[in-house]
Amino acid sequence: MKKRFVERREKGKRRELKPQRVFTLQWHVTARCENSCSHCYLQESEGYKSEIENELPLEECIKIVDDFHRMVERWNLLGRINFTGGDPLLKPGIFELIKRAREKNISVGILGNGEFLDLKTALKLKRLGINSYQVSLDGMEETHDRLRRKGSFKQALNGLRVLREIGIPTVVMFTVSKLNMRELIQVINLVAKEKVSTFDFARLVPIGKGAQLKEDLIDPEEYRELLLNVLKEYKRLENNGCETRFGRKDHLWKLLYQELGLLPPLYLDKKTIFGGCAIGIHLLVVVADGTVYPCRRLPIKIGRVPEQNLWDIFINSSSLNRMRQIERMVKCRGCDLLQYCRGCPAVAYGVTGDYFASDPQCWKNV
Repeated sequence: MKKRFVERREKGKRRELKPQRVFTLQWHVTARCENSCSHCYLQESEGYKSEIENELPLEECIKIVDDFHRMVERWNLLGRINFTGGDPLLKPGIFELIKRAREKNISVGILGNGEFLDLKTALKLKRLGINSYQVSLDGMEETHDRLRRKGSFKQALNGLRVLREIGIPTVVMFTVSKLNMRELIQVINLVAKEKVSTFDFARLVPIGKGAQLKEDLIDPEEYRELLLNVLKEYKRLENNGCETRFGRKDHLWKLLYQELGLLPPLYLDKKTIFGGCAIGIHLLVVVADGTVYPCRRLPIKIGRVPEQNLWDIFINSSSLNRMRQIERMVKCRGCDLLQYCRGCPAVAYGVTGDYFASDPQCWKNV
């Protein structure tokens, strides 16, 4: 496959972004959901009412699938669409959208809930060829239900078991904060017992309803200690033959690995982005009314589909091009991990209103 890269020119300099074989579209096809999570970044957000009232009809959504296919074909990349919501199973025509994407050879994942995931629905998803289904567990039963909705813990577990029974790879995501961090290890052991395919966790981003939880962000040194304990548990389970793959979604893992001597030597190349935040590199987000964002947890509008095409938005958005100027990042620009980490700009934005501000949970002194 011919490699492609996105480039930016500024004052005669060029920064090359490392070629990515897969470009991901995270598509919130509906804002409707049975849950009302305490940390939800959608509910109580600026665009939530519009997403509820102006959800795109199926025919418009089909145009977006085709547009995304043209975009990745143009760059000779593999395309992936993660259909999410709200609950994507509440979207009229969701199966037609999945079918269209698969006909275009686009990989499909579902990021949803367990409420409507019965055997009949799961079998239909299996026949359509989705390659993963993600649900959330944000603690053990009492904590999870308090954060999301009473009964949702058992529904999530039932959904995972149905998916495992028919052979759809399962993913569990945990949103971590002071509200549930003490149960993270317990959930890790639960998903291992349930033979979940992949487990990972992400930090609370204080936007939407989550804006009221800023005080529940974990302190930097406390978060580092949590990562150490999680790493120890991951290794223990893996050494005991655990089948679950444990992800390292949070970019601050790279900082911890560097400190532990586990990070491979850094490249001498100081121009290329080798990892870290995907914003402006290989990710776009579309929500139910067609608004396009660089990341769903970064509420900065950069375009609208299907009125605009995704390629033009990705290349020409002035806001997105500004976000690519990583040398503007207040703390990260002085760090040797700039090309590999950059923390979470969405957390920085949620706390300070500035995308380039320091990640408030990074413990490194720069």
